[in-house]
Order: sequence, then structure tokens, then C-alpha cells
Amino acid sequence: MTLYTPLSEHDIFPQPYKDGNIVFENYKNCQVKCLDQGNGKKQILQVLSTNPTDYMDPTLQPGQWLDS
Repeated sequence: MTLYTPLSEHDIFPQPYKDGNIVFENYKNCQVKCLDQGNGKKQILQVLSTNPTDYMDPTLQPGQWLDS
């Protein structure tokens, strides 16, 4: 089956995360999808922005930890 959609295949067929829960945070005026470890630590998984400069910010790159 072919799906024509702007969504990622991971949004359509999500994989469960064993390390924590998926949360959406507003960080530096940018929406980010994070993995919440449950102990106050959140790791960025995906940047959700229409501003191209958000993707160039090294603190918003996937794999970075949010400052709490």
C-alpha cells in the first residue's frame, strides 16, 4: 500500500520506546519531540518547526538533552 502523506512513517507506524515516554516540549520557542526518561531528563528526538534557523541551533539537535 502506498500512502501519500507529509507525515513520517514513524508517525503512522510508531515504534514503542522501552526507555521512556514520548512528550512534546516547547523549548526556546520551538516545539520538540522528546523522550522523557522519567527522572527529569528529556532527550530531543525531533525538531518540529517551520523556522529554518531552529534546525541550525546545536542545542536543538536530536540526541541533545534539554536543560531543566
